[in-house]
Amino acid sequence: MTTEVTTEANPLVRVASLRKHFPMGGGAGVGLTMRREVNKAVDDVSFDIQAGETLGLVGESGSGKSTLGRVVVGLLPATSGQSIIAGQSVAKLRGKARKALWRHAQMVFQDPYSSLNPRMTVQDALAEPLRNFGIARGGEADRLVREALDACGLGARAMTRYPREFSGGQRQRIGIARALIVRPNFIVADEPVSALDVSIQAQIINLLQDLKAEFGLTYLFIAHDLAVIRHVSDRVAVMYRGKLVETAPAEALYARPLHPYTQLLLRSVPVPDTKAEAERRRLAQGTEVTNPEATGGGCPFSARCPMAQFPICAEKAPTLAARSGDHFVACHFAGG
Repeated sequence: MTTEVTTEANPLVRVASLRKHFPMGGGAGVGLTMRREVNKAVDDVSFDIQAGETLGLVGESGSGKSTLGRVVVGLLPATSGQSIIAGQSVAKLRGKARKALWRHAQMVFQDPYSSLNPRMTVQDALAEPLRNFGIARGGEADRLVREALDACGLGARAMTRYPREFSGGQRQRIGIARALIVRPNFIVADEPVSALDVSIQAQIINLLQDLKAEFGLTYLFIAHDLAVIRHVSDRVAVMYRGKLVETAPAEALYARPLHPYTQLLLRSVPVPDTKAEAERRRLAQGTEVTNPEATGGGCPFSARCPMAQFPICAEKAPTLAARSGDHFVACHFAGG
């Protein structure tokens, strides 16, 4: 089991040894014994999120971040392990109990247009969860819709319009308002600004920060942009090929990243200096070379790692262990 990354007794969210494996086509075996290959999108992930905290989850595309977010709130079933929200195991809840949990655990998706019904007005889209959860109908629902839109920077005039009539940033505000309207405690924000223009991203990030302060929200904030993660997060978890490789308070991780993959991600951020940018690219390219000694049984990063030592890195997967205080790293040779 992977080491827990916080020690407080009663976190709002606790993820323990969570796995989500997808079967792949084909397989290998002898006779009647067929061994199907699986995609280990989430592979033995554990972490806690305290009430009022933002945990930033970062990693390159395909690392399993979005899948993890969906499994945490129960939109996808876990292969094994547990996601516990407010003391309730998501996998064990059924019917009304799971519906009640979803009132307190909501998601904001990357593409606001695809997550909104194009045939529904904004008023109908936001009133729908109020009806589904038995919160309000009629005039009371209209009042709550207006309040949610106001909180997200949209006026009452938006209520009678359709998603196609709004810009990308405005649609994301509608998506946030829809999640907010049922007054959740916990929100998984899955790449909420990656589909937006840079000029709009800061507005949405600031909105999410303001809503966190006003409504006491707790976030799992998923992104591949390190600058965004640094701005919004109290703690950061770095994910690579389905596993957490480093977790730490945000400032500690950015000041002194210990895992080679985290170092690579930080070196990949462009800088506004010609000479420094050239050096950044040179260093980043140095860890893109595949190591022919790496195999699939050890550290998932060993094929790209400049610190890899064989055979240990190819044969033994490192566990997420404390190196200093609440700074955790999954690496055989990362500094303490």
